[in-house]
Amino acid sequence: QKTWPDRSDGVRFTAFPLSKPNDNEENIILSRRSKIGSKPSLSPTDGPDFSALPFDILTKIAASFNFPNLLAASLVCRSWRDALRPLREAMMLLRYGKRFKHGRGGVRRNLDKALDSFLKGAARGSTLAMVDAGLIYWERGLKEEAIALYQKAAALGDPAGQCNLGISYLHAQPQNHKEAVKWLHQASIGGYTRAQYQLALCLHQGLGVHRNLYEAAKWYLKAAEGGYVRAMYNASLCYSSGVGLSQSRRQARKWMRRAADRGHSKAQFEHGLALFSEGEMMKAAVYLELATRSGETAATHVKNVILQQLSATSRERALLLADNWRALPSSR
Repeated sequence: QKTWPDRSDGVRFTAFPLSKPNDNEENIILSRRSKIGSKPSLSPTDGPDFSALPFDILTKIAASFNFPNLLAASLVCRSWRDALRPLREAMMLLRYGKRFKHGRGGVRRNLDKALDSFLKGAARGSTLAMVDAGLIYWERGLKEEAIALYQKAAALGDPAGQCNLGISYLHAQPQNHKEAVKWLHQASIGGYTRAQYQLALCLHQGLGVHRNLYEAAKWYLKAAEGGYVRAMYNASLCYSSGVGLSQSRRQARKWMRRAADRGHSKAQFEHGLALFSEGEMMKAAVYLELATRSGETAATHVKNVILQQLSATSRERALLLADNWRALPSSR
């Protein structure tokens, strides 16, 4: 089934009416269904004509679109295709910029060329390019320039721009905690997990808002469910201590294990200790070895004690498992 109209110069993209028919209209529709045996078709001219949206409004709506969504919107009609041409050009510039930033696609890493491509994409209205340009500015210590780009992206509804703007206010001189919480909350509502974690920290520490451990725990858990590994660790601590969440050893173990499996070194250490206390020596040795390799020096002594208790075969097996271990994917 088609989800978009055919691509042609004459197509008009319209919305179907959402109002419920009255009783007489329903009787007519039911009568037609019984006679024809199929649902009545709605006229494509019913409802507002979205193909007539002003170009500036349309480009603001699509400013934070990724490439697949932008391409799909460009296929709606001729008007949308023409209006979104600058944003499609911005997507190409964004790709070039990422190649130069990371040294991919057969080009050497060059941050100057990357920044130039991002700025050109930002000038064409792409919030994705604004955020990437802002990151390079921030890394170079040009914080005012970075914040200006984040502000533009945030105003256009980009959650990454809103999150970065909020974090920038936390680290700027002078700091502006209230503005930080405002933008972090906007991005959190939009489902941006990093913003949810940062907002939880602000609520936990009382930065720019009254300290609220229950709200903090709620956002930790929200970010954890979205795949943010640091939030998984903090959610586990909340469940373990009963701070902000109902105390639950099972939930605490679940989130600690998930954080450990995604490479959180402190979670690997604590999960290893929990396994050791339960007599799961082999598994404990693996997690404590991973924690040791990640810099958790406190894990070294316990790991060595466990390895001395294992047979030579089991020791080799545990170290081999640690060598072949790969972290599960996470949003951070």
